[in-house]
Amino acid sequence: MHYIEKKKKNIWWPKKSFSFSVLVVLFIFVVAAALPFTFGILSPHILRQRNIVVTVNRVSKELSFEDIHNEYNFMQFSEQLKAMPKPPYIIFYDSSNLDIFLNHICNLEFIPGALSRLVAISFDTPSHLILKEKYPNIPSVVINLDSIKKTLPESYENRRYIIYQLVLLTRARICASLALRGISFWAMQQDTLWVENFDSMDLENRYPDEYMLFDTVGNEQFGEYDRMFGWICGSTFFVRGNPTTYQFFYQIDSFMRSHQSPDSSIMTYLCGHRNYRCHRLPRWIISSSDYFRGTRETTPVMIQVDSDQTDETKMESFQRANFIFRHDNGTCDRKSVHKLRDAVRLAFPEKLKLLDQSPYGESMFTQLHYMYKHIFNIDRYNNKVFLTVHYTLV
Repeated sequence: MHYIEKKKKNIWWPKKSFSFSVLVVLFIFVVAAALPFTFGILSPHILRQRNIVVTVNRVSKELSFEDIHNEYNFMQFSEQLKAMPKPPYIIFYDSSNLDIFLNHICNLEFIPGALSRLVAISFDTPSHLILKEKYPNIPSVVINLDSIKKTLPESYENRRYIIYQLVLLTRARICASLALRGISFWAMQQDTLWVENFDSMDLENRYPDEYMLFDTVGNEQFGEYDRMFGWICGSTFFVRGNPTTYQFFYQIDSFMRSHQSPDSSIMTYLCGHRNYRCHRLPRWIISSSDYFRGTRETTPVMIQVDSDQTDETKMESFQRANFIFRHDNGTCDRKSVHKLRDAVRLAFPEKLKLLDQSPYGESMFTQLHYMYKHIFNIDRYNNKVFLTVHYTLV
């Protein structure tokens, strides 16, 4: 009996000792893992990001997809688009960029076939009324965001960025609504230059098997863009209205309400799924503002113009580059449109000066890193990295 008790002791005590050691190790591991997460949650930057996502999600509920899709005037507008012989060119605008839009109309006025396909969606009533007065023949509708903007005080942290995200989210819902109705369309921006007749290229029929056509960022003259292959700019894109493209923009809507990512990066990420049938258009057809960073031997058919100067408005930037096609009296300037190719080649000379000042190079570690990603097919073109591109803006 004594021997059995001793044997039990010899067996039992090591088990207790072993269990205690495991608990200690697990405790240390949990603490070590939780500390960075805890500090991350409490860091001001993470809190700001979370506040943006929460706010965008909250205010966007005031104008839901169903509100837009079932609104009477928008339904009538959609019927107008459905009746058009060719997919319309939709411009989204508000009072802040109405002057650029009116200038853009003058750009299109002297390009055969362009103005007849132009339609407009305004995000506030005043700009909508001005457009209707000046161009009553352009189909237009207002999706008013003013009431939502007023719920955000001027002092609200990152207010401008939140409104920017709200506009992109609303645009995604509009695109989803049109796609659900089977309406094919081009989404465009008023700050895009038509250097040549884009309408005559008939791109939607040149790529009949593709559901969506997109522009991309970048410039072939710079090696740094090699790691951004296929990144979508999102200033100009074509949508073939069907259930698949509706699902595409529905996913963008959902993603923007849970992540601090612009719609263009989400488009890029979703286009990794081949069933969406996305096609990137070559940059000689549509180029982002990155075009102005390089030499201008080739002039694209269309160029979207961003303003890098924080001390000037977009209109001031256009004036400096001679991209003004509208006289002070409101009439359009034919000569300026005809001289646009030359203006593009000479615009923003300060960007050309930077061409050779900072040659791009990669360390051996970076090259090995990307070689590993390519071998194992792990986010080879940084599409997931693109989702985080706005993290440093807040």
